[in-house]
Amino acid sequence: MAGTQTGPDRATALAWLRQALADELDDLMRSSGFERSARSVSYGRPWGGGRQKVDFELIVRPHYAPDAVQVSLSVSFVSAEIAAIARTMLPADDADIVVRKDVIQRSVLDQITPNPPVLKFTSEPEARDAVGHVKSWVSSSVVPYLEARRSVEEFVRLDVRSLMDDSSGRSPRGPRAVVVAAAQRFLGRPEDALVTLEFAYPRESLERTYYDAAFMASPMAEVAPRTEAGA
Repeated sequence: MAGTQTGPDRATALAWLRQALADELDDLMRSSGFERSARSVSYGRPWGGGRQKVDFELIVRPHYAPDAVQVSLSVSFVSAEIAAIARTMLPADDADIVVRKDVIQRSVLDQITPNPPVLKFTSEPEARDAVGHVKSWVSSSVVPYLEARRSVEEFVRLDVRSLMDDSSGRSPRGPRAVVVAAAQRFLGRPEDALVTLEFAYPRESLERTYYDAAFMASPMAEVAPRTEAGA
């Protein structure tokens, strides 16, 4: 019959994925301090009073493969305290979008490892094979990426370096520098936060006015340095 849906539904695909993660990836992730609950397809570990997360996501019956399920991976840094600071620095219309659910940064797999192929499956063995492919990337790229940002200090250092290395002056830069500056304020470094903002949004840039709230949020006020839990 025309239009009949084929391939696994979401509940079945999730069950296959959870079992493949349990068999193929849990031990590797546990060795780096990440835990996953039995009903979840996300891993997490403590990070600066928040969490580092590795999330698996499914797209059921994508248009290019209507009988399959696509699996993708992303990593995120979650901090309620940094997000709260960022909300005071961001334009009101952006605040809850940029740091939604207290996620201060999220990266998909192809931002961490070059040109990963699209992974999809139509059966439980194929789901296991897909997780096997992911396992090699997790070991070679994802865990090292997260280890390099194991503390908020290292996260900030690498993000500031990335911002400063981008000396092209491309515009728009978006809200990334505001979030980095919020993390610097969390660490008790308001002067560094102001340097980051001045670099990202110079006085002649169109974004200077849009992100004016970041400059107005008392960047030079004394902020007590934080002690990172779980760092």
